Amino acid sequence: MPTRNHCNNVRKGESVASQFKNLLRNTNFVLLWCAYGISAMGDHLSEFAILATQNALDESVDVTPLAARITFALMLPFFLFGPLMGVLADRISRRSLMISADLARAGLLVVFFTLINTCTSNFGPAWGPFVPILALGFFASMFGPAREAMVPTLVKQDELVSANATIAGLGLIGTIAAQVLSGTLADNNLIQEAFYLDAGTFCLSAVCISLISPKRGHIHSHKHHGDESIAASLRQGFRYLRGHRRVIQLIGIATVVWCAGAAVKCLIPAIVKNVYGGTFQDFGIYLGFLGLGFIAGSIALFVLSLALRSEIAITYGILGTTVSLVLLAATVFIPFPTALAATIGAVALFFCGFFAVIIMVSYNAMIQKFVPNQYRGRVFGILTLTTIGGLLIATGTLAIPKWDNLDQWTGYILLLAAFMLAVTGLLTLSRRMRTTQFSKHYIFYRNLAEFILKFWYRLDQVNRCTIPHTGPVIVTSNHVSPIDPLFIYASCRYRMPGFMIAAEYYTVPIISHFVRTGECIPVRRGRNDIGAIKEAIRRLRDNRLVGIFIQGGIRNRGDQDELKNGVAMMALRTGATVVPVHLSGVRYKESMIKCFLQRHHARIAFGKPVDLSDFKDRKPESLEAASQKIFDAIQSLAP
Repeated sequence: MPTRNHCNNVRKGESVASQFKNLLRNTNFVLLWCAYGISAMGDHLSEFAILATQNALDESVDVTPLAARITFALMLPFFLFGPLMGVLADRISRRSLMISADLARAGLLVVFFTLINTCTSNFGPAWGPFVPILALGFFASMFGPAREAMVPTLVKQDELVSANATIAGLGLIGTIAAQVLSGTLADNNLIQEAFYLDAGTFCLSAVCISLISPKRGHIHSHKHHGDESIAASLRQGFRYLRGHRRVIQLIGIATVVWCAGAAVKCLIPAIVKNVYGGTFQDFGIYLGFLGLGFIAGSIALFVLSLALRSEIAITYGILGTTVSLVLLAATVFIPFPTALAATIGAVALFFCGFFAVIIMVSYNAMIQKFVPNQYRGRVFGILTLTTIGGLLIATGTLAIPKWDNLDQWTGYILLLAAFMLAVTGLLTLSRRMRTTQFSKHYIFYRNLAEFILKFWYRLDQVNRCTIPHTGPVIVTSNHVSPIDPLFIYASCRYRMPGFMIAAEYYTVPIISHFVRTGECIPVRRGRNDIGAIKEAIRRLRDNRLVGIFIQGGIRNRGDQDELKNGVAMMALRTGATVVPVHLSGVRYKESMIKCFLQRHHARIAFGKPVDLSDFKDRKPESLEAASQKIFDAIQSLAP
């Protein structure tokens, strides 16, 4: 588990482009990436062919229960066998598991049309056609935990978000292609051909996985003692979770998202058929809009992976999905012209996918980071159990009871899904607010500043923050731009460094709101502001954190003005710890506006606290020597 004693993960300054290049140079990752994309295509290629066997376009047929039964039958084995498959992923070769799963699915699909007819005769027309899908789901449940557990063994930890976003993006491209092709094949009654083509995709996926080289990464499971039973391994996985509340919370979020998402996916064919007047091909096209949103979200998350923290992405992703579902429901309730309703629905589905993939990639990456390799397969198996449980609740509610005219309730079901997500999003936001002593406004602005600084100014924090969690502390640095205080605010999550800044900032509209929220101390320029000094000393005596620039005002890199002794004086007077910080990579500009708008390659480095025990007499020459020692410590952190 990452330690809580540090304010930020260390960033090595690697750009998004270089991360993507590194992933593409990783042969094992590329093979797994391609295998997942092809396998994802196979998961959906026969979906509409199965609906076509049930005459889903007939006006007398409710399409929502049929779509729900397909999803229910495919995912029920994930619920029943997910934890078991997670244990297997921790005990035997993950590569062998995935190859076996792909080949078994390919074999089933070769005879799938015959299986549907046989099961319909034996089990009846209501559920018989969906029984063969249970077998497909069983082997698919072997594939998932092994793949999720393998990813962190193939890439670096700081590449996990990018790797998951890349995998999700290709998988969604495959899904979109499969759904459009599936709809076309179903409209042309090429049902048997759809099943054969589907079998071919799984064979190709198996070939890709077989080429992954064990020598290039630890792709096998963690080694277990031979006498440990599967039941004991599974119990260990649950025991691990009991001691890790944060992972449990992520699994809970994932479960709600899957429950809501499953309901929405089952409703799309009914909305397209009854509201937009579409065919099988249109089913695929509108699911394609959802998939395009997934791809756009994956790209956005890849680009923003170094700037956007996963827990923040989850909260705003959930709230964004909620708004998108409400917009989709509006097309059902409001009598828009058909063309306008179809356009609004397409936009709503796009943004549903956009925000949903941000949620899923983010919680996957967080779990992969937190959970050690020896438990990872089991934790993802348990994740599968709970998320599929949520999915089965949603699809089972739609599929199992004999509803009359269920398609007429699609709008209300969408609103219920939106409500579930809204409550979950607000709970995640509330939890983050409860774990901090700062105001909601400050947390929001600090997170926003962190995002902007890392994305636009490309802030690179080269080491961990060394500011103590408690006690009086002065954080001091060189001063080259008006952005400098924000870099330190954004790099310290657990304390608020109230900076001493020019008093005129308190009179500038908008900026004054931010400096008051950050509890900055106004200092009148050109005079010895006793009031500001007293306020800073008072805060230090209250064991608070104060930020002071040792050079006073903004200085160009070449300027060699005299140092100010305020930092040394206040530290010696109050016993405060002095933490040096060096800022670089920001281009000096006379204009504040130009400095804020221009992109930079900002760099921040924290140093060890400066020992001032040799200067306790506080004589003028001692203050000057202490100030020089502090400044030397700052300069020693320069690149």
